[in-house]
Amino acid sequence: MKKTLRALFVALAAGTASACVNVLPDVAPPSARYTIPPVTFAGEAGAPVNWSLAIADPTASRAFDTSQIALSRAPGQIEYYANGEWADRSTQMVRLALVRSFENTGRILDVGDSISMPGADYILRTDLRSFQVHYERGAPVVETAIFAKLVNRRGKVLASRLFSQQAPVDRDNVAEVGQAFNAASQDVLREIVNWTLSAQSLEDAAS
Repeated sequence: MKKTLRALFVALAAGTASACVNVLPDVAPPSARYTIPPVTFAGEAGAPVNWSLAIADPTASRAFDTSQIALSRAPGQIEYYANGEWADRSTQMVRLALVRSFENTGRILDVGDSISMPGADYILRTDLRSFQVHYERGAPVVETAIFAKLVNRRGKVLASRLFSQQAPVDRDNVAEVGQAFNAASQDVLREIVNWTLSAQSLEDAAS
């Protein structure tokens, strides 16, 4: 009798545990996260500069200053991809990528964010004008546009320029979108770095 009761108890316990497992909802896999890597300058020569540079936090509209990946299907309309996101807010990714891109040139020793370098000779201020996917003739295209200003420590604007690049999305899925953002952003970052470090650009503007 005891053996029978024990077997019945084990069977009931197993059935109860099985029932509990079955009623638990399936957990959705986490969304993929993407980032913008810095530019590398391997083998590219250039004279070192003797001034320091602070990279201010970029500004952007609320549509782009987010960890969500923006998609515009029509002018003035913003949506976001549901199955992927940035690893950080887009403005923070751009600032970090800029700092590391300048470091990768090997031409400037003193470069960092504006908090760590309050006494820098020059400040690079940027505004993220576009950081989105839009459609051209029915095909998705990534657009990265950054307006940059070089400012001295007294706040005088020495130079400014809009940098913009587009990259086609081979297939309309978030992984391909991330690759296209990398391509467009790498071009923009490279242009900004080279423009800033161009021979005597700051000295000529300040004189």
